Amino acid sequence: MQSLSSFALGLGVILTPAFIASGSRLPIANEPKTKSLESRQAPGVVATSDFLRRAGHASVVAGDWVYIDGGEFSVMSDGKPDYQYSTTILSIDLSQTWSNSTVTIHSTYKPTGVPNLTHSSLWYDEREDLLYSGFAGRAPTFGDRPWPSNSSLWSFKPDGAGSGSWDKVIDSDSLVWHSFTRPCQPMMAFGSGSAYVLGGFESWQTRSPWDDSFYNTALPGLVQFNLTTRTFSNSTAGGYSFYGTAERGAMHYVSSFGPDGLFVVMGGDDAWHPQPDGSSLIELETISIYDPSSRQWFNQTTTGNIPQRRKEFCLAGIASNNGTYEIFMYAGWGGDLGKSAIPFDEIYILTLPAFHWLKVDYPPQQPRHALTCHAVGGSQILTIGGLDSNSNHTMDAEIYHSTFDTSPDPFAQGLAIFNMTALKFANQYTAKASPYVQSDMVRRYHATRPATKFDSPGLAKLLDITHFSNTTNPSVTKSDVLPSSTGFPDSSNPSKRTPIGAIAGGVVGGVAVLALVGALILFARKRRRLRESEPPSHLEVSGESKRQQPRGPQEMYQMPGEMGGNPVAELGARSPVELRGEYNAAELRGEYDAVELNRSARR
Repeated sequence: MQSLSSFALGLGVILTPAFIASGSRLPIANEPKTKSLESRQAPGVVATSDFLRRAGHASVVAGDWVYIDGGEFSVMSDGKPDYQYSTTILSIDLSQTWSNSTVTIHSTYKPTGVPNLTHSSLWYDEREDLLYSGFAGRAPTFGDRPWPSNSSLWSFKPDGAGSGSWDKVIDSDSLVWHSFTRPCQPMMAFGSGSAYVLGGFESWQTRSPWDDSFYNTALPGLVQFNLTTRTFSNSTAGGYSFYGTAERGAMHYVSSFGPDGLFVVMGGDDAWHPQPDGSSLIELETISIYDPSSRQWFNQTTTGNIPQRRKEFCLAGIASNNGTYEIFMYAGWGGDLGKSAIPFDEIYILTLPAFHWLKVDYPPQQPRHALTCHAVGGSQILTIGGLDSNSNHTMDAEIYHSTFDTSPDPFAQGLAIFNMTALKFANQYTAKASPYVQSDMVRRYHATRPATKFDSPGLAKLLDITHFSNTTNPSVTKSDVLPSSTGFPDSSNPSKRTPIGAIAGGVVGGVAVLALVGALILFARKRRRLRESEPPSHLEVSGESKRQQPRGPQEMYQMPGEMGGNPVAELGARSPVELRGEYNAAELRGEYDAVELNRSARR
């Protein structure tokens, strides 16, 4: 039997595929005699040969480790699929090179009270080296199908060796939860000292106590959790869309632009009126940007090879050495399982500040959704898990299960590495890899690209504020991030010998050129003053969005489970509900209602 290392702190244990394949009972170091652990603990790590699928989890990169929390998974047991939900937090060492078939996965047990959720939230505070879990998600579908746990927030302190310790931040009986509702599948990201949660919905799988008669209900607004003060606050998100909400899309933090970075939001579904034919999916011709420094929303039109509308995809991003930032979009689905989902096995690159889409060329074969992905060093993206979108079961009761058992994940342990320079998948992660270098496709585009046409002068000014620590030979200049620009010819290479007559003629001609240039400058300044005096067309002052418009009266519907038909999609419309906080009318700058925590709840 392969040796097993354990950690007393947090009861962390190292699980390798080879050890689990031996079929031995997992020993736990210092296993407590009291009921300090959940009665059922599924470590979430299985032998590579038995692993089927993992999905609905949350993951973050924290230092030299990637942590995976929550979600559900399936394995082969006694010749048939077994379905479970994970009640431990997993971690993978990024300081060591590994392949997906031999990777060592650490599993740390959770104390009683830490929520075990699907489509969960996981945020990282780099300054304090703390992870936060428990705010968003729903009760699992598999295993012993526990009732939705009461809302609470927990922190996890990594120990630097793959394990760590849990600590309660906000108790379930705190008054905070009178003002905030646990959302399912909102758009989430963290950065600039806060975690942000946009939209999502409430269902019978998010409420405690369990109420299976409760209709799925859209949740509007933007929730902010300040990582320093540990306070929650609400704001309207009318500048994002007419209804200020969406679900199953993605939010990504870009630290390279704006005073405090920017949050890019894209894709997903209309939380108020999800349609079974996919017509309610949010198009990707326009994406939304949130500026945390001014609390303003902007919508920006994209160009290039625009992706098909989708939901439950993942985003990973990285700054280049050429003054750009690339966001990689991978997978997702349109709401239908089977052959129609295969084309969603694709990767698109949104390069900023151009807001231009480029498509990676490879044949689609393995569609997936409900996955996560991260830039993990050098030119590498780590993709984790995903449901099988190519499932073709027709029985309602089997549809969700079929996405876990129709075919094993072609990526061992559900892990794959995508190289952002070579634009190819691999099975091996390389530690301490060389810095990211743009692919030939991205470089070719930026070599000839025109200046970006911004929908708003305000957004253009934000993109003019940059934070690139490794910029060399930048291809982006100040004129590229302004609504308009004026170019001047290069005169930095004069000849060494010039005839006197040529000099005289040059002086006369030069005077004429200078006069013409001066006139052009005056004309350009006049046009710019006139343009800046006009109101911006996409600052959402009225709260309207060109992407989501009212579609009539709201209706209520009930969605049985996560997937209720084939094609799999939500039926009908949803009933509006507020986030149980004070909301003002939709304005560009949402007013916040802060909720302070008890001193005793803080670490």
